[in-house]
Amino acid sequence: HARAVIERHLAATLDTIHLFGSAIDGGLKPDSDIDLLVTVSAAPNDSLRQALMLDLLKVSSPPGDGGTWRPLELTVVARSEVVPWRYPARRELQFGEWLRHDILSGTFEPAVLDHDLAILLTKARQHSLAL
Repeated sequence: HARAVIERHLAATLDTIHLFGSAIDGGLKPDSDIDLLVTVSAAPNDSLRQALMLDLLKVSSPPGDGGTWRPLELTVVARSEVVPWRYPARRELQFGEWLRHDILSGTFEPAVLDHDLAILLTKARQHSLAL
């Protein structure tokens, strides 16, 4: 369902969706989130980013909620911001359950230079599955 939401909003610029983290490494626990890395050919504008985050709330549940969905953690990068590599790299969008309250109240984090993106991209390069 998350893939369908991503494709609906980012279809025009979507390059790849990678599943990585505990779902691939074999460490998925009952409250683990699903880690997705999305690469796009162009940075999404603010209205697109906001609409995507609001729709992702519908297919993600807070940890321990016991609902139908697992928590999602989604990171979106524009290919031109990570190839060729530069540090720190720019993250276009990040979605996670810790942002649920902010998103529902209309507060959306902007694109940022993210020092932790190097670690995330390394994990995804080492062990991921293209969806």
